[in-house]
Formats: sequence, C-alpha cells, structure tokens
Amino acid sequence: MKSINLFIVLFVSINIHAVDNLRVLDMRSLGMGRNGVTQSALFNPALVALHTGKMVNFEYFNRYGLKELGMMGIGFIYPNSLLSAGVNISSFGYDGYRETCFRLSVGKRLNERWRIGISFQYTMLQTEVLEKVPKQLSTDIGILFSPVDNLLIGMLIMDFPSVVVQKYTTGINYITDYSVQIGFQWKVINNLLIVGTFESNKAHVLTGSAGIEYAPFDNFHIRAGIQATPLLPALGIGYRLAKFTINVATVYHPVLGVSTGLGLNYYF
Repeated sequence: MKSINLFIVLFVSINIHAVDNLRVLDMRSLGMGRNGVTQSALFNPALVALHTGKMVNFEYFNRYGLKELGMMGIGFIYPNSLLSAGVNISSFGYDGYRETCFRLSVGKRLNERWRIGISFQYTMLQTEVLEKVPKQLSTDIGILFSPVDNLLIGMLIMDFPSVVVQKYTTGINYITDYSVQIGFQWKVINNLLIVGTFESNKAHVLTGSAGIEYAPFDNFHIRAGIQATPLLPALGIGYRLAKFTINVATVYHPVLGVSTGLGLNYYF
C-alpha cells in the first residue's frame, strides 16, 4: 500500500504539476479561479502591506479526495507602517512523500497608489525513493498599483531567482519553476468584485484565470471562477462571524474529479 500511495503522489506531483503543491492560495482566492496576484499574500508578498490588521490563517486543501494529496498551511501577517511582514509554513503529501516550504514575506507601502514586497522561500522534499533531501531557496517579487479607487493591479515574479541548496539524485524537477503574473481586481459595486490573471511560466507561454465574488448579504460571499490550461472551474463561499472568517472552495478537474478546501482566518 505504501508503494501505491507513493506512486500516486509522485504521478500527480510530476505529471500534473501545473500548480504548486505548496502554494494553493487561500480558499477565498481559489474559489475565484486561482487569482493570487491581487488576492493572496501567499503569492504576492506586496499584499502584506495592504492588510490593516493582524491575521492568523489556516488552510487545508485536498486534491481529488485522496488524503495523500492533502496540503496544510498556517500563516501570520503583521502589518506595520514602516515594514509589514508575514510568515507561512506549508506541507504537502504524507510520510512517504512530503514537500515542505517555509516562507518569509515583507512589504512596504510607498504611497497611496504603490506597494512593493519581496519574499524568501526555503523548500525541501523528502521521499522514500531519494537518499538525499532536495532543497531550494527562491525569491518572489511583487508590486501593487491602484490607479483609481476600487481598482487594483498587481505584478508578480515567482521563484526567480532560485538556488539549489542540495542537488537531486535524479533528473526529475520536483520543485516548481519561475512564473510571471499580471492580475487585477475591480470592485464594480459594493457587493461585486471581478478578478483576473494572466500568467507565463516554463510550462505555458500564456495562461490565465478569472473570477467573481458577490455578497448577497452582509458577511456572506458567493464566488465562482475558472482557470485555463487545463480548464478548471471553481466555486466557493465565505462567511464572517465577528473576528473569524470561514472560506470553502471546490475545484473540478474534468478527468481527475473534485478537489475541496477549507480556510479559517482570525483577525485581531
């Protein structure tokens, strides 16, 4: 059973590596089609400078109903007028195959319109088939620009540059490559938000995603989105109660089935 489970994780991680196993976004962004440039501080480090209050978050995402493909993450964001900061620890897989990432982000508000950020990731892989533990250091650079009220534009360079700390014992590239993304979010009216992202990476010259968020009632949000290459529709809901926010997301793969996730944020 262990060998079967390890094969499943290796197969999905290597052959369906269109997304980063360790950076699945928060469930709010995932429910809108995976638009992280203007939505998730786990993608764009400049977003830590956009927060006005401290936040602790926990995320769990399960791919295709297989516990071996589960991802768990916990993070903390501390805003500050001089330099805002965030930390995150993510873990994907199980005892026979585990990817782990430690992330430190810092962001700075330059003025009313511009924010910048940089993050550092230390990623490692442990498996039963590798004698050594592949490790990698990488950097993300993010920029946010708000040309007018209710419109936010973001640019992100992910995992570039990156440095291999310990070489692999095989030619398979387990750790994700660079990605360049440009995205936007537009608050059309008080209860309707439209988001979109264009991305270029080593696997795809151009891909993208789009989504919406609608609030029919106070503190309750309905979300929908779609991601290209492959075509992955997504749905989500969110509910805020006092200082807590619960987010649920579902992503449908036309071949592999449904993936679900749960997120919990606490603001203080």
